[in-house]
Amino acid sequence: SEFSHFNQYLYFLYAPTLVFRDVYPRTSTIRWNIVFQMFGQVLTCIVLLYHIVAYFWMPVFARCFTETEQTLKSAITSIFDLMFPGVLIVILCFYGFFHCWLNGFAELLRFADRKFYADWWNFTSAGTFWRSWNIVVHDWLYVYIYEDLIKLCSGKKSLPAICVVILSAIFHEYCVTFLLGFFSPVLLVWFGLFGILLRFAFPRSKGSAWNLFFLIMTPACIGTIAYLYAHEMSIRHFPPNRQTFGNVMVMNGNESKLDL
Repeated sequence: SEFSHFNQYLYFLYAPTLVFRDVYPRTSTIRWNIVFQMFGQVLTCIVLLYHIVAYFWMPVFARCFTETEQTLKSAITSIFDLMFPGVLIVILCFYGFFHCWLNGFAELLRFADRKFYADWWNFTSAGTFWRSWNIVVHDWLYVYIYEDLIKLCSGKKSLPAICVVILSAIFHEYCVTFLLGFFSPVLLVWFGLFGILLRFAFPRSKGSAWNLFFLIMTPACIGTIAYLYAHEMSIRHFPPNRQTFGNVMVMNGNESKLDL
């Protein structure tokens, strides 16, 4: 009936999934101890995140904001200072959301399909990592974007894979732009350009050595991304002395008009 379809849609809005189904696997009862445990751990993660950002990241950001000129030495120092707290922040965000928050809602709604992530820490290729660390979004991209693009491309997988990576990069950049209030295409380049290069440079699993390589590179990537956004934000506090990405684009456009 129409009312039952509305109930299905309403359940989908709150269920920890992005793929609509008429019927989802359900558990028989709600284990309230699991619900309180999961949401309690979410609060714990939030408190820990606050202290890590306040005591480890904010001093680095303050240094970026107060220095009138950024040198290569200060940039490298800031990146190293941001790396390991950044790893803790990413792990806490991942655990707090993908494990605690989603499992808490799944238990509350008796949602039985709880494979929200796989063992992404054992990844040996970029493709394995993207398929493992966020299965919720991966399933949405696969069902609604990737499969349709494969049909349009007559079964070829390269172009659909590139489109999915670019779409993911645009979405991440949009979220950061919305949160920070300015546009600086750090994630767009990082996820889009480097994501595509890694996707095709390491398409298959290469063994434990590549897993170690990726795990070593991950803190460096986190520190670099955090520094670039902090640097862009600090630039905006000193507009007469520095140039933002947006100002550079505007100036280049004005120079092109003058040349014409």
